[in-house]
Amino acid sequence: MSNAENTGAPESAVPAEAAVSEAPAVGSAVPVRSGHPGHFLSHYPLRISLVVVIAVLVAMGLTVSGVSVTTTLQRFLIQRVDEQLDQATNGWAHRSGLADGNSEDQSAPSGSGSDSTALGLEGFGVLNLQQPPNPVTGVTRPPSDFYILVVDDQVSYEYFNSPLKARPEIRGLGQPTMPVTVGSREDSGTHISWRATSFRNDDGTITIVALPLAEEEHIISRLVLLQAVIGLTVVAFVILASMYLVRRALRPLNEVELTASKISNGDLGQRVPNWRPNTEVGRLSQALNKMLAQIQTAFVAIGASERQARRSEASMRRFIGDASHELRTPLTSVRGYAELYQSGATDDASMVIDRISEEADRMSLLVEDLLALVRMDEGRPLAKNRVDMLELVLETAESARAGFPNRIVQVVNETGDVPIVIGDVNRLHQVLGNLVTNALRHAGEDAEVKLHLDKHDGNVIVDVEDNGQGIPAEDVPHLFERFYRPDVSRSRASGGSGLGLSIVKGLVEVHGGTVSVDSEEGKGTRFRIQLPEAPEVE
Repeated sequence: MSNAENTGAPESAVPAEAAVSEAPAVGSAVPVRSGHPGHFLSHYPLRISLVVVIAVLVAMGLTVSGVSVTTTLQRFLIQRVDEQLDQATNGWAHRSGLADGNSEDQSAPSGSGSDSTALGLEGFGVLNLQQPPNPVTGVTRPPSDFYILVVDDQVSYEYFNSPLKARPEIRGLGQPTMPVTVGSREDSGTHISWRATSFRNDDGTITIVALPLAEEEHIISRLVLLQAVIGLTVVAFVILASMYLVRRALRPLNEVELTASKISNGDLGQRVPNWRPNTEVGRLSQALNKMLAQIQTAFVAIGASERQARRSEASMRRFIGDASHELRTPLTSVRGYAELYQSGATDDASMVIDRISEEADRMSLLVEDLLALVRMDEGRPLAKNRVDMLELVLETAESARAGFPNRIVQVVNETGDVPIVIGDVNRLHQVLGNLVTNALRHAGEDAEVKLHLDKHDGNVIVDVEDNGQGIPAEDVPHLFERFYRPDVSRSRASGGSGLGLSIVKGLVEVHGGTVSVDSEEGKGTRFRIQLPEAPEVE
């Protein structure tokens, strides 16, 4: 039966071995980082590794199960044969005395059946009886396929009742022995296994009883073949089923891979589908989406920063060019008046000094405006105090009346109380002063200016209105640009630098507010400032 065991185990192990050996042909190998080889299955795709592991485990389980079933059945069959041998030794095969008959007739020449030397029973003659009367029990033939050899002194009686052309190898059975498994003689036409036992009779003779195990071996071989076929079928089905299930189970990872590929191509808006958070893939998708959101935010911030940097660079270059141009004009005037006086072309020193002083004041104003813009661009912190906008508007109006005594400057408060904002009172005064002064200078000699206070949706609103000549519609969108003047000659003659409204816009935005302009030619202009109202103090 050892042959049957040796035949069954390798056949059951074939699917696992084949699955492992053929796995590299199914998937592409993954390059391994130098210095970190990992385990064998890490060289292949995860789905291939999982299928191989499942197939190997199933094959091992089937092999262990098959070996257990085969071993158990083999023991059962051997036990059944041993029971038959035990019944024979304790029953019909047991010899109580010599059989009646003529010993001379029963003796046979040497070599006429079994060879005594080959049997290891030298000195005994052998008598072959195909179907003789049993000299021991008197029966015609032994039951079933028993082989019986009775060793009686110098004579051996051999009874063979099997259709198989084989004899058991009975060497070593000349003494009483428990049932053992032996092979066939070398001269046998069929080589099978036997189960044999020997015992001593009451008359001192030795009886050897054997049964062929051909039927049992056939049963075991059929069982091994059946197990191999079933095992191969089960392993093949498991491989197919596991490939399908693993593919479905790893579909979320494929989605992650696809999303990562799209992101690598520049589509930062891609996100991994949200699966159930109680699963590993669900938690992975949530973590990846958070990471992708942060990466996208960082990229957007970087892109915005780069665009802002480019705009700032372009604006700075334009600013430097405009500033150089604006400073060049008064410097040229100062140099011209100085050279005029030095050359003797004029002896009016007072006039020359006045012109140089005007140009110096103009340069001083331009420099102050430039410094104000630089401070805003650098984001220097401003004071944050509670500012009474009504008081600030009244002070601005009073200063405007003092500078323009013949002009009308009105203040209208419709807030119903004292409007309070958080900010720098000096910078807010500069904002209102620039707007009021700009209106008085450019609205016309007879134009009136009105400062209107109101509140709406948590904001304090200050309107600076005039009823002057207005601003052309094509100039309105550019009023808050640096160095922009609707009327260049007029603005330069009046001392304007083209930076006042830019400063107003920057200061208002620093305070968290907005500034807008609405103008119509012939009807006047209105600048509106909106600032967040300060919360009430408890």
